[in-house]
Amino acid sequence: MTQKSTRITVDLGSEELVKAVKIAAVEQGRTVRDIVIEALTQWLKPGQSSSGQDYASMIDTINKYRARGNQSR
Repeated sequence: MTQKSTRITVDLGSEELVKAVKIAAVEQGRTVRDIVIEALTQWLKPGQSSSGQDYASMIDTINKYRARGNQSR
C-alpha cells in the first residue's frame, strides 16, 4: 500500500523560528519536512505528551483498522 501525501499549513508565529529551522536543515543536509516529521514523531512518543497519551499507539490502531476496512472492499 502506498502512503498518501498529506499537507498541512501551520503558522509558527515567529519568522525567527522558521529561519532557524531552514538554517538547521541546510546545515544538516536535510529537508524542513524531515525535521518537522522527526520533531512531531518525538513529541508524540509514549510518555512525551503532557497528557500521558500514547498517540503513536492510537495512530497505529487506526491504521490497522483502516487497512482491514480496505481489504473487505
